[in-house]
Amino acid sequence: MSDLDLLGALTRLEGAVAALRARLRERLEVSQGDLTVIQFVARAETAERTVRVKDLATHLGLTGPAVTGLVDRLERSGHLCRVPNPDDGRSRRIELTEATRVAYAAAMDGTNQHLHDLMASFSERERARFVRIVDRVVAAIDLGSPGA
Repeated sequence: MSDLDLLGALTRLEGAVAALRARLRERLEVSQGDLTVIQFVARAETAERTVRVKDLATHLGLTGPAVTGLVDRLERSGHLCRVPNPDDGRSRRIELTEATRVAYAAAMDGTNQHLHDLMASFSERERARFVRIVDRVVAAIDLGSPGA
């Protein structure tokens, strides 16, 4: 396989992810930045992880007050809600509203199921190798970003 074939595959992957994000933005009627927040919360919920402002701040590389403003706006627009954190009475968890959870799932159009089926067809060894390859691609992209 040539370098051109690899570059073409990466370009097709990038195009598919961009199309998916556009479909999600359109269906949810949100900006690119808002979608990043919604996707982070959705993935955390799927993995049964709690999301706090601090977690979003770390993920987004923003300050706590900036993330609080984002969450406030997404809460007012009906996409997110804050709920008491049973593990820490002083903090609140951030969750998708039921309406956004349903709209997000519908917008994914079976994409998650197709990806799950694909990954289930891989052996443990193939999955581990796939993760290593993705990590290497991400590292290569990160190395090319300004300030890296």
